[in-house]
Amino acid sequence: MITVTSDLYQDKININDQQIILNGPPQDLQGLIQFNNIHPESLKIRSLAIFNKDNKDKNNKRISDLGNDSIKLSCRLNPGEQKTVNISHQLPSTTPPGIYEKYAVINGQQRAIKIVVQPTIEIDITPSNFTFLNSTPGTQHTATATLTNLGNLPFQIPALKHASMLDMDLLCRALNFGFREKTNDGIQSTFDEVTKNIKSNFVDWVSIAVKEQDQILQPGESMLINILFTIPPNADSKRDYEGNFRLWDKVISIVIKSHTEKTKNNGK
Repeated sequence: MITVTSDLYQDKININDQQIILNGPPQDLQGLIQFNNIHPESLKIRSLAIFNKDNKDKNNKRISDLGNDSIKLSCRLNPGEQKTVNISHQLPSTTPPGIYEKYAVINGQQRAIKIVVQPTIEIDITPSNFTFLNSTPGTQHTATATLTNLGNLPFQIPALKHASMLDMDLLCRALNFGFREKTNDGIQSTFDEVTKNIKSNFVDWVSIAVKEQDQILQPGESMLINILFTIPPNADSKRDYEGNFRLWDKVISIVIKSHTEKTKNNGK
């Protein structure tokens, strides 16, 4: 069996397609190729060399050069066999949306390759879990995170309108109170009491904002962002809280531990 790579034995195969189309986001371009083994031995195709064309926009201005590359494959062909193969290809995640042209030279013949890069919005936030001390109402905490634009479009930092947080013992306390308070009553009365207790211990929405709101992050760039939130006025400084809020499609989790300093008794 002969192994065909981007450097070796590409004269042993033929591609029946006049044009190969790869379509998708930069990191997940998908397409099909129909190979034909024109050699009397079995072939294992591992990669296909592709070459860059001079890509220009509608104003005849040169756009991003994708450079020469190769498509990775895993295909076996018996002598004379034809087979349609699913192919995938990756470009840098910041490759701008658009249509790019490349070509492959197989058995002395040039085959056009059209790459359709779709627009992609993708971000990463690190870290995504934060812990703070002090659940006193009105206390402001700041979570500082690294925001990275992994897509191929500019990303404008959105506004965060509100977030919620819950007492970490909310359900346990409500169930315990409900069953103790209504020990001799029916299940409906008991759960009414549980529901009442939960509602009475809910805290208000958390006031939250991103200091860098509306700033624009270009593809591939990173920046520090400061997320400011304030403990609601009806929170209990002796209780622990946890909550989640969303920035675009990423969830950020917070835990707020109660922390009350005991007054020292000097014996006076």
